[in-house]
Amino acid sequence: MTERITTGKMNRRGFLKGAAAAAPAVAAAGAWDAWGQSPGQAPRWDREADVVILGTGFAGLAAAIAAHDAGAKVLILEKLKQEHEGGNSRVSGNMWWTPTNLPEALQYMEALSNGLTDKESTRALAEAMMGLNEWLATMGVTAAPLGVFQPEHPQLPGAACVRTWSNNGAGDGKLWIPIRGEVEKRGIEVLYETPAVDLVLSPSSREVLGVRATAAGKPLAIQARRGVVLACGGFEFNFEMQKQFLPGWPTYGRGTPGNTGDGIRMAQKAGAALWHMNNSLAGVGCMMVPEFEPVMIPVSIPGNGYILVDKTGRRFMSELRENRHGFGHKEHLLFFDGVIGDFTRIPCYAIFDETTRLRGPVVSGAGWKFGWFGWFGNYQASRDNSKEIEKGWIVKGESLADLATRLEIKPAELEATVAKYNGYCANKLDPDFARPARSLVSIEKPPFYCVKMYPATFNTQGGPRRNPRCEVVDPDGRPIPRLYSAGELGSFWGWMYNGGGNNSEALCTGRIAGGNAAAEQPVKKS
Repeated sequence: MTERITTGKMNRRGFLKGAAAAAPAVAAAGAWDAWGQSPGQAPRWDREADVVILGTGFAGLAAAIAAHDAGAKVLILEKLKQEHEGGNSRVSGNMWWTPTNLPEALQYMEALSNGLTDKESTRALAEAMMGLNEWLATMGVTAAPLGVFQPEHPQLPGAACVRTWSNNGAGDGKLWIPIRGEVEKRGIEVLYETPAVDLVLSPSSREVLGVRATAAGKPLAIQARRGVVLACGGFEFNFEMQKQFLPGWPTYGRGTPGNTGDGIRMAQKAGAALWHMNNSLAGVGCMMVPEFEPVMIPVSIPGNGYILVDKTGRRFMSELRENRHGFGHKEHLLFFDGVIGDFTRIPCYAIFDETTRLRGPVVSGAGWKFGWFGWFGNYQASRDNSKEIEKGWIVKGESLADLATRLEIKPAELEATVAKYNGYCANKLDPDFARPARSLVSIEKPPFYCVKMYPATFNTQGGPRRNPRCEVVDPDGRPIPRLYSAGELGSFWGWMYNGGGNNSEALCTGRIAGGNAAAEQPVKKS
């Protein structure tokens, strides 16, 4: 895998070739022969365990703990290097939520899924969440309330049941770290830089027998005597898969660039049904630059002195509309103009002036432990944005017309939009998008600047469909024997979730999947 994270850089082509494309290429280039077998023959195993788990996020770690504590021998495969383990979980806000009572929890969670998840699965998740804090306490986690995050969607029925937590009131990996420590205490082995390539299926029964992976460029066949748990995240960084399933593209993930849909592809080949593939939870908020692509850089324009315009130079939304887990700005950003034949708001353009440029850095996230860039970017932004202008990350124009020309926008359109907005600032009234009066800061002093803004997503929710036992099922709802999934890969949420709900689900479904996989009868020796 080609990475340059240690120097603050990541090359998109290098990463995608190394982390995403390499594994499928091995499988496509005669996988049967590479693993020393042919159809109908018993596999030649290099390693063995009772339960094999893919991924070291909350879902994978919880599955490993549950399976181990049920008496199973567990092996975890991690696609990335050890310093980059943890998936989206490690670089998330590390908060979670639990309900105060089951009836309201079911109301709220069914509303969040918007009818896209069956009630039995919703109940299984709600019941597991009811006992989550008690289980976390056994890991040394102290649930401290985060009142500001509860509930995130108060207009939905049952929302009053939400209680949001962090470990002793701290983020910065403070939930992932003790969970990872519990895996370490149990002596559960983790194989790093070992991406899974394929599932091994019995030719006769179609039950899952193990996993094919690669390590140091060599094939590795691992037997799973009881089951396999797919806990390897979504497809935020699989841009071809985005084109097939998302309502708009490209969007960019805040989390690990290791999420390239590997578990989706493997489960499909095993006969899995897919669900929730159309949800990206996208909101405005990131720039893309060659030095870090495809990792997004969070953007925060200081002082509200900016507007967002599309490729035609027109405003299209309130720039201050709150970005939530689900509502976000998806209906605004992922707009396809059938006349122009383009997603005219991907990217959109944040326009600001010299006064705003001097207020503070536009690049945010570096040094703040949230998101992949904040954890691993190692970038120091300039206070006045001069370095970013020199790099070309921020586009500069001596006049609005000059800036518009550089952005390939008709100068008259951009000039008219800014003039109209400045009039709103003078009157302290935005009749188009109802921005609060106090936020209406004019854009007047040259030079003028632009940051190209792309949709930023927390995660994807789609993947193999699973039942309440976290068994992966086929299109007829029949479980694929010995195959389980957990976390964001085929999430139960399906449409939107309350902040921290992805972490709650990952921990709960990991426990369910790991426990059920460990309870399987060992596969008979051939």
